[in-house]
Amino acid sequence: MKEFIVAVVAAVFGLAGTVVGAALSARAAKNGAVLSAQATLQQVRDQATVDQAHWLRQQRLQAYEGFLAAWDECLRLIDSVGLPGDSEASGTNPLKEAAGRMTERARRIDILGPTEVSRAAEELADSIRRDVSIATKLKELTEAKLPSATEHITNGTAPAMAAATEALEEANRQMQELVAEANESGQLLHENPRTTEMFERFERAQEIADAAIARAHRDGDGFSAFLEQATVIVNELQRNQEARACTRERFTTAARHTLASANPPTS
Repeated sequence: MKEFIVAVVAAVFGLAGTVVGAALSARAAKNGAVLSAQATLQQVRDQATVDQAHWLRQQRLQAYEGFLAAWDECLRLIDSVGLPGDSEASGTNPLKEAAGRMTERARRIDILGPTEVSRAAEELADSIRRDVSIATKLKELTEAKLPSATEHITNGTAPAMAAATEALEEANRQMQELVAEANESGQLLHENPRTTEMFERFERAQEIADAAIARAHRDGDGFSAFLEQATVIVNELQRNQEARACTRERFTTAARHTLASANPPTS
C-alpha cells in the first residue's frame, strides 16, 4: 500500500512538472512572439517615419521650387514689362497675375511648413503685391496729373514764352535801328517822334514777358507738385524692393536648411 501511494505521489509530481514546464515554454514562446511583433511594429513605424520624412521633403522641394519659379516670373516681368505690368491692348495685368500665382504657392508652403520658411514666403509674396499696388498708384497719378501738367506747359507756357521772346527781340531790333538812325542824322533820340512809340512797344513786350513768366511759374508749380507726389511713391517702391532682398535671403537660407535636415521639422 505504501509503495502504491509513493508511486501515485511521484506520478502526480511528474505530471505537475510536465504541466509547469509546458506552461513555462508556452509563456516563453508568447513573450518571444510579443517581442518579435513589437520589433516588427517598430520597424514598420521607423520605415513609415522615414517614408513620411522623404515624402514631406519631396513635397516641400516641389513647393519651394514652384514658389521660386513664380518669384522669378515676377522679376522677369518687372524687368521686361515694367511696373505695374499693364497691357492695355489685352486688358490684363501680367505682373498682378504672376503675383497671384506666387501667393497661391506661398499658401501651399504655409501648409507644408516649416514656419520660418512659410513666413518668409508670405512676406515675399506680400512684397510683390505691394510692388503692384504702389506702381499702380504711380501709374494712376501719372495718368491723372501728367497729361494736364504737360499740356499746360506745351500749349500754354511754351507758346507764351516764345511770343514774349519774339516781342522783346523785335522791340530791341527796332530800338537798335532807331538809335542807328539818330546817330547817322545827328538827331537826339528823344527828338525822334518814333521814340515814344518805341518805348511803348518795349513796355508791351515787357508785359507779355511778365505774363509768360507768371504763367510759367503757375504751370511749373503744378508740374512740381506732380513730381513731388511721384517721388514719394517711387521712394516707397524702392524701399519695398530693398527690404525684400533680405527676405529673399532669409527664405533661401531657411529652405536650404529644411531640405538638408535628416529629420525636417513639420511646423
